[in-house]
Amino acid sequence: MHTINLTSRPFSGRPAKPRILLIARLFAAACLLLFVQTARANCMATMQDVNFGNVDLLNPDTLTTQATVTVTCSRTTWQDQTFHVCLGVDGGKAGGATQFNPRYMCPNGACSGTGNRLAFNLYTDANHNTIWGSFKYPAFPTTINMVFDFMWNSPSSQSKTVPVYAKLITSSSNIAAIAAGQYTNGFTLGSTGLAFSDSGRCGQYSGDTRTRFPFTVSATVVKNCNINKPNNIDFGTVNPVDTNLTGNTSLGVTCTSGTPYNIGLKPSNNNTAGAGEMLPVTPGGGNTDRIPYQLRSGSGANGAVWGNTATATQTGNGIGGTGTGSLQNYNIYATVPSADYHYGDYQDTVTVQVNY
Repeated sequence: MHTINLTSRPFSGRPAKPRILLIARLFAAACLLLFVQTARANCMATMQDVNFGNVDLLNPDTLTTQATVTVTCSRTTWQDQTFHVCLGVDGGKAGGATQFNPRYMCPNGACSGTGNRLAFNLYTDANHNTIWGSFKYPAFPTTINMVFDFMWNSPSSQSKTVPVYAKLITSSSNIAAIAAGQYTNGFTLGSTGLAFSDSGRCGQYSGDTRTRFPFTVSATVVKNCNINKPNNIDFGTVNPVDTNLTGNTSLGVTCTSGTPYNIGLKPSNNNTAGAGEMLPVTPGGGNTDRIPYQLRSGSGANGAVWGNTATATQTGNGIGGTGTGSLQNYNIYATVPSADYHYGDYQDTVTVQVNY
């Protein structure tokens, strides 16, 4: 027969305390982990390049364009969540991070000095009033903001797209000096930033490259020349015995800065040497006279002939120059050897041709 000895021992709760504390600590840690998870999401942005296309600075009018930026957020929990997303940009690589008003595009995306840079800006509104900036720079703190609401039955991922507005600032004082060519400003990596939070306001930008949305702003300044219509050359009222008549006018040409050009003058008879003929204004009455004249770039009967053999690359018998973006004036002279013709009014039309 086996016996079991029973003994009594006073109860003590001390050994259980560490276990209770351990359970409490684990519970607290689990609660903290749950809180962090509910505040997390994955948000990424992509931005279209901003392209102004071909730009004629001699006839700029209002040069605007737009692009879009898309943000996609994916939640990490099935609980209801609201995320506030903010997108910010600085001045870009060409003009410098703090160069906001205006921003600049430059050849090869790098500005050197204050010349040959094309002013523009990015805006959050279609009226081009509010400059898109970053809360890193208090002078231009306006960001593009989005709100993502995730309900328990919402898809796990949402995307939103908004427009970004761009405008060339053609009132810039140095616009006349801007040469033809490609101009860019790169907003790469550190120039852009996405911040998001579920606290009702955006937090600080993350250094994570997934929150960057690099893009490029570009424009192609094209060559062009404008002609100011010259006044007519009027030899006035003359006598049949008059000889060596002279007259002149001024021709104004404005070409894109740095653009070589050559000017030709073509009478209505298409003579390439600038030798034209004036015909009676009122034909009929048996008057078949034609009064010859010569176009010249120099004054007097021995001035250099101004004809129409000029091309974009060759001056020929024309006049050549290089555009400055501002008005350049040239004198046109005409000579008539003799006025011994039937009385009446005579005229001809000369075509000015600028080759560039």
